[in-house]
Amino acid sequence: MIHTMNGGFVVERAHAADVPAIAALFTVSFRESVLHHCGRLPKPQAMEDVFTLVYEAEPAAALVARTAGGEVAGYCFAPTALPRLWLRAVTGGHVFKWAWRWLTGRYGFGAHPVLVILLNKLAFLRSATTPSKAASARILSIAVAPSWRGRGLARAMMAEAIAYFRAKRVARVRLEVRPDNASAIRVYEDCGFVAAGFTYDSQGPWLIMMKEMEQGDV
Repeated sequence: MIHTMNGGFVVERAHAADVPAIAALFTVSFRESVLHHCGRLPKPQAMEDVFTLVYEAEPAAALVARTAGGEVAGYCFAPTALPRLWLRAVTGGHVFKWAWRWLTGRYGFGAHPVLVILLNKLAFLRSATTPSKAASARILSIAVAPSWRGRGLARAMMAEAIAYFRAKRVARVRLEVRPDNASAIRVYEDCGFVAAGFTYDSQGPWLIMMKEMEQGDV
């Protein structure tokens, strides 16, 4: 699955070797959120370990927008079965590895961020089990490098993610986005997502958006 664009990039499946670049792009794109949760910028190993899990849980769901020079200019994780990711975290030994690396200081943050992250995950879990807002398939994380924004990368990655969901016969897809992120919301609306309520974490509200795949797929 490759989606070629005329804007100097292609959207393709990510490789395991892309994980460090993806983790770095996440940290740059969501710096405020990372600082809120961790109190400081964590060591690169922390985010790399998280995205290693996400990649390994469903490699085909990991997309990158790659420049002609091979740079990762954007990424999108579009898992079809989010519970599989959490199962992989335990059965694949990720949780234990994370605990050891955290305890030995390889992540660069203390106990308080762990508590904040756990409480926020519980808040998301409550909203995710509400029948009208439940969906195993997700746009879990998507970001574009600052120097590449406004060139259609996010739309191209979303189109490929939706094509992947369609091929896997997914019925419904969910994502969350900050309500003040107007540019992202426009992209999601253009892809057929509609507002479906809110969930909250320690930073404030998230707008939940849903897409019924049998209706107006792109």
